Amino acid sequence: MRFCLLLVLSTAALFGDAWDHASVSAYAVHMGTGEVLIDENSDKSLVPSSCMKVVTTAAALEILGPESKFQTDLEIDGAIESGVLKGNLIIRGGGDPCLGSDAMGSNWEKQIEGWAAAVCEKGIKKIEGRVIGDASRWEKALAAPSWEWEDLGNYYGAGACALTFHENSYALYFKPGKKEGEAAAVIRTEPAVLNVNFQNEIKTGPIGSGDRACIYGSEFSQVHHLRGTIPLGVNEFAIKGAIPDPAAFCANLLAQALQKRGVVVNNQLIGGSKRTILQTTYSPTLKEIVYRTNQKSVNLYAEHLLKKMGEVMLKEGSTTCGTKAVTEFWKGQKIDLNGFNMVDGSGLSRKNLITTKQLVSILLKMKKSEHFPLFFDSLPQKNEQVRAKSGSMSLIRGYAGYAGDIAFAILVNGCTDGKKMNEKIDLFLQDLDRYGQMIINNKE
Repeated sequence: MRFCLLLVLSTAALFGDAWDHASVSAYAVHMGTGEVLIDENSDKSLVPSSCMKVVTTAAALEILGPESKFQTDLEIDGAIESGVLKGNLIIRGGGDPCLGSDAMGSNWEKQIEGWAAAVCEKGIKKIEGRVIGDASRWEKALAAPSWEWEDLGNYYGAGACALTFHENSYALYFKPGKKEGEAAAVIRTEPAVLNVNFQNEIKTGPIGSGDRACIYGSEFSQVHHLRGTIPLGVNEFAIKGAIPDPAAFCANLLAQALQKRGVVVNNQLIGGSKRTILQTTYSPTLKEIVYRTNQKSVNLYAEHLLKKMGEVMLKEGSTTCGTKAVTEFWKGQKIDLNGFNMVDGSGLSRKNLITTKQLVSILLKMKKSEHFPLFFDSLPQKNEQVRAKSGSMSLIRGYAGYAGDIAFAILVNGCTDGKKMNEKIDLFLQDLDRYGQMIINNKE
């Protein structure tokens, strides 16, 4: 028995008007029979926003394996003589996106103190060289080249570094003025961010207006501009920014912790010898990282997964090699990638292009994978039958996932009426949910 009526009604609602000149695409397949239930502009290449994370996380489970972990090593490159390290103390990054991440159970202060304790346990009381954050395992560039200026200085625009720490983000606290329009003062950052000069233009907005502030600044830049508003009527208000130099940030935190313990750091430029590992820190498993990447749409994690796949497949931890590795992997899975363009792992770039047919083809491939249960569980649950990764930017919205025995994707680009866009897509998802439930009831 076929239950196409609801989907036909959804399609009519979606494509029955001009959508304010927007581009709309939808594709849905019954996974049991292979029947195409919806095919509207399914070969049109559109910007997927965070739906690109479906492509990245699925490939990561297949290429890297769900039990794999990232490794960070605390090292020395000189001899220890009478409590003096004749060399440098080095934090060698291995691409762990969760190092010092409170959200993943690695409190940043405990991580720093753990390293400091390991140094002191070796009897080191003085370091002749420097405390170095070594991010050389991957490319120096953090962000994808096509990320927008308004994104780069904010936490969701933090790029992937071989030595990422505290998810490369910090909280920036403001004191609002006494009335609307007055300047808001910068109070502090947590953790403390060194060598950043904030050019503050933030004003006080209406009560309850929330975060309307933006941090403008690029990677490794020492000057960041603050513009927009924070709300009136609160004692202090925080926004989140991207740390411009994560490796240096991490090394500075460790140097400060050591100095508090009485360890002298001379900061001399010393060429080190062979390195010795003092302590190794492992990340959570990749399946845990994939879960949070999709559940919370963490751009940083997706970019780490991408660069790691570039390192594993093409011997280079870079965005370019990561996108090439993922593209070649899906080609090898017989996915037709005509019109596909991948420039990052998270979907933050508007140069990413994909069709809904390609998204569904990847979802169908994952349904046959041994890793499907992990991938499926990583997708947010929208309602009883629908699990899907969303994508949302200004003028863009999409979903890709499963509704019972249906694999589906819908993308909307260029819709200026955000309210209409959200209402129509929500109705579409509700119909998919009901259709999925009808299939289950029919089986019973």
